[in-house]
Amino acid sequence: MVRTSVDRRTVLRGGLALGAGALVVGAAGACDSGPTPNEVTATALLPLARAARADAAAARSLAPRTPVYSAALGVVADQRDAHATALGQEVERLDSATAAKLSTAPSPSAAPASAGTSPTSAGATTPDSTTPDSTASNSTASSDGTIDELRSALSASARSAHDAAISLHGYSAGLCGSVSASVATLLEVQLA
Repeated sequence: MVRTSVDRRTVLRGGLALGAGALVVGAAGACDSGPTPNEVTATALLPLARAARADAAAARSLAPRTPVYSAALGVVADQRDAHATALGQEVERLDSATAAKLSTAPSPSAAPASAGTSPTSAGATTPDSTTPDSTASNSTASSDGTIDELRSALSASARSAHDAAISLHGYSAGLCGSVSASVATLLEVQLA
């Protein structure tokens, strides 16, 4: 029987090597540069908040030109402002860097493109891809906007919020579902 002795230095070197290896593996795993789930959710809520701001502005601009719907348009504007505020607060809670995009983006030029696009492409709209010239024909806040254009924008907003409610989780999903139901109610009750 042959016995080999292991001295203290060998044990310490082995422990040091194992510790260094664990440190390297841990550091390599922490280098993921992809977006966090909160960033993804906040980004998904951006077009909804922008659309809410645009819908509110459109309702306000239509009110003086459409006396028959003036009171209803005031309700629509107030509710869509509340939606924009709630969605903006949720974006801020999830990711302040994404919330900065919401506050720096001009809502009259960026939001109508989101509100006027199909529900599947609304999330793909980026602030860089919308310009005032490209959205002028779709803008619900334009001077020649009509009740029918506002209805279309609200319908698209309700659908986008509905789709977001299905794809998101937790409080954000509930908020989107609530916004979708509220907008659908505005369409059916206030603008019927």
